[in-house]
Amino acid sequence: MDCGFKSGKNVFRYRVGGIVLVDGKALLATNTMTGYFYILSGAVNLGEASEDAAVRVMNEKTGGNYSVSRLLTIVENFFDYEFNDTKYDFQEVIFYYLMEPREIKCPDRKNKLGGGRTETLHWIPLPEAAGKDIRPRSGKEMILNLPLQVQTIISDERSDYSD
Repeated sequence: MDCGFKSGKNVFRYRVGGIVLVDGKALLATNTMTGYFYILSGAVNLGEASEDAAVRVMNEKTGGNYSVSRLLTIVENFFDYEFNDTKYDFQEVIFYYLMEPREIKCPDRKNKLGGGRTETLHWIPLPEAAGKDIRPRSGKEMILNLPLQVQTIISDERSDYSD
């Protein structure tokens, strides 16, 4: 069971993300309902350690064999997302790990997501990543400039949020 809950149109999720950098390229994903790239991520299950969840999620999504190198960043992310004509307000806590591939099997991989969505994996050269719309926005910075120490970030990307 995923660590998260829903209350009306508010959703809280505890997740992990895996940053994979190989030969000057970053592994990112898109899906059929979004116009942006994102870091591969997934839910932490109840009773599961975040490092174990990161390995499980990356292996499931890529078909490869990954291990955790180190924790990079903990992000508390606020955003809204429309699904089936309903707008939801999300709050996520995401542990982003730098992942080391032991075996890579994901070129042109497609994953079925809920709601009829299909996720496609892409290897994006790092110089091109700078010009891409990558979510969360703090994810682009992590990819282009790996933090030397664990960082905590609060990111508010709600459409009605103003500084």
